[in-house]
Amino acid sequence: MSAEQVILINLLLYLVGFSFLLFKRNSLSEQSVGMLSITLNVIGVLFSMGIRISDIMGEVIHYDWFYIGDTRISIDIIFNDLTFLMYFLVQFIALWVQVFSLKYMAGDPSFGRYYAYINLFVLAMIGIVVSGNLLMIYIFWELVGTCSYLLIGFWYEKQSATNAAKKAFLVNRVGDIGFLIGIFLVYRYFGTFDILAITEKARLIPAAALNTPVLTTMGLLIFCGCIAKSAQLPLQIWLPDAMEGPTPVSALIHAATMVAAGIFLMARIYPILSPDALMVMAVVGTLTAFFGACSALNQYDIKKLLAYSTISQLGLMVISLGIGAVNAALFHLVTHAFFKAGLFLSAGAVIHYTHHQQDMRHMGNLRRQIPIIFYCYTICAAALAGIPLFSGFLSKDAIIVAAFEWAANQPSQFYFIVPAACLVVSGMGAYYMMRQVYLVFLEREDNPLGLISSGAVSFYRNVAKRIEGIVKVEDDNNEDDKLTVESFYEALSVIGPMELSVIVMAFASIGFIFSVNPFYAESSWFFDIFPHESKNYHWIAYVAILVSLNGVLLGYIYTKEESNQLDKYKTQPDGFIARLVFHNFYLSELYQLVIVNPMVWISPVLHTFDSVVIDGFVNLMARLFLGISVVMSWIERNIVDGTVNFVANLTYRAGHYTRQIQNGKAQTYIITIFVCLVLIIVLLIV
Repeated sequence: MSAEQVILINLLLYLVGFSFLLFKRNSLSEQSVGMLSITLNVIGVLFSMGIRISDIMGEVIHYDWFYIGDTRISIDIIFNDLTFLMYFLVQFIALWVQVFSLKYMAGDPSFGRYYAYINLFVLAMIGIVVSGNLLMIYIFWELVGTCSYLLIGFWYEKQSATNAAKKAFLVNRVGDIGFLIGIFLVYRYFGTFDILAITEKARLIPAAALNTPVLTTMGLLIFCGCIAKSAQLPLQIWLPDAMEGPTPVSALIHAATMVAAGIFLMARIYPILSPDALMVMAVVGTLTAFFGACSALNQYDIKKLLAYSTISQLGLMVISLGIGAVNAALFHLVTHAFFKAGLFLSAGAVIHYTHHQQDMRHMGNLRRQIPIIFYCYTICAAALAGIPLFSGFLSKDAIIVAAFEWAANQPSQFYFIVPAACLVVSGMGAYYMMRQVYLVFLEREDNPLGLISSGAVSFYRNVAKRIEGIVKVEDDNNEDDKLTVESFYEALSVIGPMELSVIVMAFASIGFIFSVNPFYAESSWFFDIFPHESKNYHWIAYVAILVSLNGVLLGYIYTKEESNQLDKYKTQPDGFIARLVFHNFYLSELYQLVIVNPMVWISPVLHTFDSVVIDGFVNLMARLFLGISVVMSWIERNIVDGTVNFVANLTYRAGHYTRQIQNGKAQTYIITIFVCLVLIIVLLIV
């Protein structure tokens, strides 16, 4: 079976899964729905692994779709390492999100509809990943937007959910308009939608001619799609509100699917980006990363903190793209997919355990009640914070080092603001993750380092003891040994679908999964496939370690102090600056004030103008044309039709009278001749 056939079958399976589950959503049991959807996802993961093993590289499959004049529009499937990476990643993350949802969504009356939407979402993302032309990407791009609308507003009975879904949909349409215009401009300039053909032509453009207004405009318009989908400034306002959807949906959107689509898109079309466009991307990424990290510092909602964290991490990826470190950005996309999915799934487990409580001020000491979630959450948080031995350290290290090397090659020291911002954002990430771990899992007087180390030792000893009890069974009839086995399986039974999903994500967030040397990013297997080389500034990695550890320490100190005077019922923190960052710099309120409210205010005026002036003019013209039509009807009926009818009647009557002469009687003919002669004589005399 060829690779394109595998992909086509994979897409059709998800389409069938969506259609069947949506049609049968009220007649199938939850177990049947979950197992069917997960089975389709497992098949997809196996397909993605099989295609990678087949090692098909650098090939594009073209299928004619339709013609517009002489222009051929085709369906293109592209095979390269980036395709294989995202093809596997999307389905792998989606698989464990679905496993997690078996328990999290259990009992929901719309259980079948939820899994149907998930299948459509994964289909749309796979479509973006395998598309070999920009028009196909845009089609699936809009389908992803539709799916996000359906999933964010899944609980449509809640007004806040429907408002968040509409906000996400409309904000994304703003960026997508620019994206669509950029696609048409690319076609006008390069004469094709084919991505490989476009990038090959772009590489032939001399470096001196690359920084033209047309190419810059083209790149920035396509970047508009990334700004909206990947929640970059100033269109990041939809992402925190997207938390109104089910928590597994948040994990799916924030990990390797929707928000990653923008980064994936810019990596796909990177060769056509001019230096000016890249500079704009670096600036936008820097501002987004910093503002997102600031807004995460003092959030109370466990999911909103992670949402602002996602905005900040996506900003780092855009910085990496803007400075030319494309593969470093992709590396962080992969590591971020695992640890952010783990964080959101863990947050979902916490919310489920606390009966849908999301305010971290009402939590605490949950490490004793849900220890597995605590350890997994801590691992994923350490990865996000950039702590050594975890995956996030490797990918952040690659971006920060690349940023310093880029700044060193710029004409001014001013450019070092970008790598400095990366370091600051990394430290802020460590701070707010420590704050979240402390507020959610620890007692207010706990020492986190001691708890983690002692808890890990205790966990290891308990597992070792239980395994030893099974291995050293000397007598099958020994009742004590039977009890040991039973107790071991009882311990394992604690690991349900939610815990299993979180464990997998936490395991994938450990640094050794990516590199044998957890302190050196370039030794990673990822950079063997996607080459990335840093010549200088490797010592910055040690600075990044100190910054992250310092962030953890400050997070512990200040959060402990904050917890002693925490008001659990306060809606916002005290102080102007604290409220400013808490409300995401009031960007939503600003848009409401500058755009929405004026439109709401002017809408009655526009309505009056429309009804009085425009409708009045239309009605006047209608009455005018109605009067003209009455006159024209009279003219046509009395003059035109009258003339025609008169001629017809005259002809009829002349024929009628002349016809009587031809009656076959000789006397009639003689009289007729005599009359005609008399008339001729009279005419001659006169």
